[in-house]
Amino acid sequence: MGFYVRNSTSNPISVAVGYYDSGCSPITYAKRGWYRIEPGRRAFLVAGSAANQTFYVYGHDSFGNWWGGDFYTDVPREAFTRCWIAGCQGQGCRNVGFDEINVGNFENYTLNLVDSTQGASKSRRTLVAKKRKTNFKLGKFSFIKSPGRVGKLGKTRKPLYGKRK
Repeated sequence: MGFYVRNSTSNPISVAVGYYDSGCSPITYAKRGWYRIEPGRRAFLVAGSAANQTFYVYGHDSFGNWWGGDFYTDVPREAFTRCWIAGCQGQGCRNVGFDEINVGNFENYTLNLVDSTQGASKSRRTLVAKKRKTNFKLGKFSFIKSPGRVGKLGKTRKPLYGKRK
């Protein structure tokens, strides 16, 4: 059981995920990255039942494609696990927008990341790439392999929808 992301593009993708964590306050979400997902592969990002959970996802490749939305937080260049509102400092840090994924009643959930050319048949479980200049490069120590773990839902305070800092 858990939350997965599938790379349905022809390029490797680096992905970060936001998930419920009662240990974080005042926003009860944590963020974790980077997962490197090879083309055609699926990665296990968060363990535990995905049912009735809300996840946040941001991804990018080295060709300027990115997958995300309007839930902004700071992320570092290297591998990380921290509370949603925890910032970072220095050259290797930037503010990116995550997309909100409401899972519904599925205990296992796979989000499909596709190229913008594949986006015509967009379903609820698909995020289509957007394009921009690449200026955020990850190093060889930037990737993690083990999934996070979602806790039992308690009092939830979600990340805020809005503009960049």
